[in-house]
Amino acid sequence: MEFRQVVKNHCDISPVTNFLNVNHGKAASEGKPLVVLIAPQEKDRSKAQNRLYWMWLNQWSKKQGTDKEYEHLFFKKNFLAKIYDRDDVGQYKKTFKAVRELKDFKHPLYQDVANGLCELMSTTDASTAQFTEYLNDIHAFCLKQGCYLETPDDLMYVLE
Repeated sequence: MEFRQVVKNHCDISPVTNFLNVNHGKAASEGKPLVVLIAPQEKDRSKAQNRLYWMWLNQWSKKQGTDKEYEHLFFKKNFLAKIYDRDDVGQYKKTFKAVRELKDFKHPLYQDVANGLCELMSTTDASTAQFTEYLNDIHAFCLKQGCYLETPDDLMYVLE
């Protein structure tokens, strides 16, 4: 059970107290008391994007029956690599070109090199705009597979 509420004014407090009134007794009787966290809303887009990303990886990996690290590599390979290649991020474009040449020559180490590159590729090299695109690509992909990834209200702004 999870409940999130952005409190912008006094009217936003009521849903929080209502949730607590309705659910605290049941949770305590089940030996699972509720934990309440009150914190300022994050304004650092990259930290918020990263939090949403890993939240989505957990949701998706549970649906797939895999783990989030496996899905992290899958999404980097299928979406982030294309963004980095297109935008010429760091040394990735040259490295992608070398890996494509291995593939074209049917080199026996192609797959190992390609997999190694995916592991080394870092989401931290993405700008906030690139990471927004990456998140939207992931959301669209999962939706096509019948999985709607939940986005808490306090993180909706990172997709804009």
